[in-house]
Amino acid sequence: MHDDTSVTTAEPQHPAVRLSELAGVFGRIGLGSFGGGLIAWIHRDAVERRPWMNDAEFLSGYALCRILPGANIINFAVYLGVHLRGLIGATTALLSLVVPPAIIGIILFQIYERYHGIGAAQFVLDGVAATAAGLNVATAVKALRRSRNLLAATVAIVVFVAVGILHWPMLWVVMVAAPASVALAWRTESYG
Repeated sequence: MHDDTSVTTAEPQHPAVRLSELAGVFGRIGLGSFGGGLIAWIHRDAVERRPWMNDAEFLSGYALCRILPGANIINFAVYLGVHLRGLIGATTALLSLVVPPAIIGIILFQIYERYHGIGAAQFVLDGVAATAAGLNVATAVKALRRSRNLLAATVAIVVFVAVGILHWPMLWVVMVAAPASVALAWRTESYG
C-alpha cells in the first residue's frame, strides 16, 4: 500500500498568481522606479497590496537576496517568482523587471549623451537618487513599525546607524551583526 501523503511537490503553497499579474507588477516597478528604491515598490505590491507574502517572509527573502552575489533586486525578483510560481514565475518576474527598463535606459543614454552638458540633467539625476534613498528608508520604517520583535528592530537600527550614519564598512558590520543576531535570536527562542 502506498501512502500519497508522504509525496512532496515543488509547487509553492501560496495563492494562485497569474503570470500576467506577476509580469505587470514587475514591469511597472521596473519602468516606474529608475534610480533605485525598487525594493520599496516590491514590498508595497507583494506585502501591502497583495497577499503574496507577509513582512517576515519578505524580510527573510530580502536578507537572503542581499548576501547572494548579484544585484539585490534581480535576486529578489527571482526569489519572489519562485516563491509564487516556480521557475516560470522567476523567469517572468526577471524578464519583466529587466527588459522594458533596459530598452528605455538605452534610449535615455542616447539622449543624455546628446544633452549632458545641460545643468538640469544633473539636477534631475540628483533628485532621482534622493527619492530612491527616501523610499528605502520608508520601507525600513514601515517594516520596523509592524515588527513585534524588539530584538530584530534593535539589530536593524544598529546596522543602519553603523553603516548609514557612521559610514563603517558594510562588510565588517555584517560580519559582526549577522552572527550576533542569529545567536541572540537562538537564545531568545531557547530561553524565551
